[in-house]
Formats: sequence, structure tokens, C-alpha cells
Amino acid sequence: MRPRTLLTLGVVVVAGLLVAIPLARDGDEKPVSAPEADVLSRFQSTSAQEQGEVVRVDYKTRYDNATIDKRALVYLPAGYDEQDQATRYDILYLMHGAGMGAESFFGGAGESSALKNILDHMIEERQMRPTIVVTPTFYPDGNASLDLHYAGELDRAFPVELENDLMPAVEGRYRTYAPTTDAAGFTASREHRAFGGFSMGAVTTWYAFIDSLDYVKYFMPMAGDSWVIQDSGGASAPEETAAHLDKVARGSGYQRDDYLIAASVGSNDGTKYQMEPQIREMRELPDSFDDGNLRYTEDPDGGHDLESVYRQFFRSIPLFF
Repeated sequence: MRPRTLLTLGVVVVAGLLVAIPLARDGDEKPVSAPEADVLSRFQSTSAQEQGEVVRVDYKTRYDNATIDKRALVYLPAGYDEQDQATRYDILYLMHGAGMGAESFFGGAGESSALKNILDHMIEERQMRPTIVVTPTFYPDGNASLDLHYAGELDRAFPVELENDLMPAVEGRYRTYAPTTDAAGFTASREHRAFGGFSMGAVTTWYAFIDSLDYVKYFMPMAGDSWVIQDSGGASAPEETAAHLDKVARGSGYQRDDYLIAASVGSNDGTKYQMEPQIREMRELPDSFDDGNLRYTEDPDGGHDLESVYRQFFRSIPLFF
């Protein structure tokens, strides 16, 4: 276990994530225009004419030297037909934050939610392609603990579960672009796969970039930095964190246009001060990261909450699909 690092800039807990509060820095803001805000409000609060379906997938994984049962929710876009073997779908794996779970975005199998409505409307109005969205959990036992160091260790381990267990379970059942559910099939289809997350789910997303770049092209960390060097390392060790991510990118064999990171955070979210230093240092490494493949935006007046996450998601997902 790594020692927990307390930041010298002052530490608070915001909705389950350790954050540092130094002096404010300017960020790249993308204001929501009034028409865009109205559209998103309508999307969240109303049902589309063409509606997808949320189902549950059960699978097994290894944890603490034992085989355990886990679950994930899967959004299938409108028109998904079990009998249609020709149509293929892009796929996004979307991870929750600390204290949340697999049901936090969609509620449960067969249920409706703000995110489901957003997806239904965006697909119906051709703002994104029909996409399968999977919401797993990094917790092994359903215990949604707010222990951030514990969550960080689970985040670090999750890419192994993603590749060995979750992806085969989901993509072996539902039609993605993967021709097979092994390493060769997932690598061949990486341009149709994304991973994103909120808060500690964003921490998981950075680990997915580090460990699963062969399988995933697009990454959407929302309100969270990389903890690969140490807890909250985006604030406390930004140069070392950026250097590690640069080393991963350079060693992957992929060029800059072979991966895209759409990072975002609310302008009033304390995790902004973890993300900003890391992003700034990453942009000092142009062999791996530039304005084309490393996007960073702030949601004006956004906090550390799902309302801001929905706005960030609304802007970022069309960059992928």
C-alpha cells in the first residue's frame, strides 16, 4: 500500500475526493450558451421519442485471491436488435466516483434517468452516434466507501478487471466493433472504444490511459487527476505525473492522433486545482500531448456534482462518437 500523501496546499474533502485549494489559476472555459443550456435541460427532463434500454450484466472477477460476482449496467441505444448481426456499436465505459456505485448514473435495469434521457436525445437528434454505455463499479463488494485511499487502490487495479472480465462479458454479449473478445479483437477495435469517469472515476480513467491504451482510444476524465505517482498527484507532483503519462504515450507505439483525452471540470469544483497543474505540465510535453489530443475545459459555475458532469459529458462525447 502506498503512503497517503497530504497536500501542503491545504486539504479538504469535496463529495468524496481529496482536493487541494491553492490560489486560483485561469483555465480554459467553454461557456454554455443559453440555447445549449436550454437544449440540455430539455434532454435531461424529457423522454425522447426513440428510447434506449438499460440492462444489467453480471460477471465474475478476481479480488483478494478469490472469485467474486460483480455487475454493471449497460445502456443499449434505441433500435438495438439482438437478431441484427450486422450493425456494430461504439462503446463507452463510464465510472462513478467515491461513495457511488454501478447504478449511480442509470438508476437500475429498466429505469429512466437524466443521463439515459441525454443519450436518447443526443442519438435521436444525431448529435452522437448510437453508442453502448457501460457503468461498472470499482468496489468489489457493493460497499461504497468514502475512504479515498482505498478507492484509489481499487482504481489502480481496475484496468485488469476491465480487460480480463468486464469487456469480454459485455462485448461478448452485445455487438461492438470487436471481432473477438481477446487482446487481438480489442486492439483491432480500439478506435470505437472510450473510457470516462467522474471524480475517483476520473482517477480510474487516467489508469485506463496508462494500462489500456492498446484497447481504448478516447478518454474522458471529469473532475479528477492521475494518482499514479501519489494520491492527488496532479496537484502535489504534477511534473512527475505528466512525465509518467508522457512515458506511457511514447512507449505505446501510438502517435498523438491515435488517442484523445477530453478532460474537464467545473470552475467551482475544488478538483480543478488538481487537474490544472497536471494538464499544464502535460502540455509542456508536445511529443505526446498538444491542443489536438489533450482537451481541457471548465464548466463555468460547475461544482463537484452530477449536474456539472452532465454538462461536461454533453460537450465531450461528440468528440469521440
